[in-house]
Parts: sequence; C-alpha cells; structure tokens
Amino acid sequence: MSVFQDTQQMYDFLEDLWKYIVFEKGLGDKMRNYGVSYKFVINDPDGYLYVDPDNVLTGKEANRDAVITMQLSGDSVHNFWLKKLTLPVALATRKIKAKGPIPKVLKMLPALKPVHEAYPEFCKKHNLPTD
Repeated sequence: MSVFQDTQQMYDFLEDLWKYIVFEKGLGDKMRNYGVSYKFVINDPDGYLYVDPDNVLTGKEANRDAVITMQLSGDSVHNFWLKKLTLPVALATRKIKAKGPIPKVLKMLPALKPVHEAYPEFCKKHNLPTD
C-alpha cells in the first residue's frame, strides 16, 4: 500500500512541497541557470508532476515534455525526501528511471538539502508518516 491514499492526496502534497522548493527556496532560479525542467511520471498512485522555474503542475496538464523525465513510485518519492533512498542508488537499482541529462540532475542535489530538512513538516501538515 502506498504512503499516499490516492492521486489527489499525492497531488495536493506534491504541489505544496514543490511550490515551496521552487518559489520559496529558490530552486527555480537554479533550474533556470541550468536549463532544466522535470516531469515525474508516478505510479502507485498514478499521476504526473511537471516542474520548471515558473510552474508546478500536476495531473493532465503536467504531462508535457521536460528536459528530464523520471519514472518512480509514490513511495520512492517519499523515501527520497526522507533520505531513505539516495538518487544514485535509486537510479542504479531502477527504483527511479530517468531520461535526460543525468549530470544536470546530480548537480541540483546539493540545492535540495534544505528541503530534506523541511520535509517532515510537510508530512505532518498532510498527515503522512515519516517513519
């Protein structure tokens, strides 16, 4: 069973989290400098998330072309932010399948440290477990 009850709960959570990441923590500026956009194709529950320097979209409007596309489960999303799953290990074990310039993905990782620290608060806000 997924950490997310359904697709709508996942969308509400991911929109809240990624708007914080892109607009409040300044990741949008870094994305613009590196020329990246992301599309996440998520299963269990099924859904789409699209992020670029100016947009955080979910659902059908998020199913658009991006520089980097990642396929992963809802639980892998959650475990990544809880630091239970590292991106290099997830890529190597195919828990995350990525298309696009992976060095750009890895270059962005240090900018995500403050988000990892804030993630448990987002979980509390949206009633998601952190253990």
